[in-house]
Amino acid sequence: MHIVSKRKDLTLDEAVKTHDGLAVLGFFIEVTVIRMWGSTGTTGSSSSEMDTWKKLTHYLSSITNISSKAEVTEEISIDDLLGSVNRNAFYRYNGSLTTPQCNEAVVWTVFKESVKVDKNLMMMFPAQAGYQKVFRPTQPLHSRKIYSSSSAPGAEASIIVLLLSPCLGALLYNP
Repeated sequence: MHIVSKRKDLTLDEAVKTHDGLAVLGFFIEVTVIRMWGSTGTTGSSSSEMDTWKKLTHYLSSITNISSKAEVTEEISIDDLLGSVNRNAFYRYNGSLTTPQCNEAVVWTVFKESVKVDKNLMMMFPAQAGYQKVFRPTQPLHSRKIYSSSSAPGAEASIIVLLLSPCLGALLYNP
């Protein structure tokens, strides 16, 4: 999931031409299985976090292609979507947008800990929004330096990762 911000002293046209014109917060998504114990208990993420993701996925049927827009009428908090992710543990580097023109205008912050989302909700993204196998190939490092915060160890290799930038970007980006 990507959350994109533009420097407030620049227009969007200026920002995409400036090496630090945009900032992107990147979060990996880890698919979890929520099991109900009786009628109230869950394992994995809390039910309140899943309620927020249910609100978000409600709008997916409105997004049928890359130019689709959805009017979000319910309050959806980014804090609630992120849940208990440690926001002090991250990697940072200068990079580019993931979509054409792929401008080298982004300060990326990629968080080490993944956001946990129920498998059934995650499956709604490709099924309802029509996005399948949407990813950009790994890019060469060139001379980039990648910085790491020291507050937590890196993510484990066993994490199942889904990048949802096209779908979530359409829902969360508000110019």
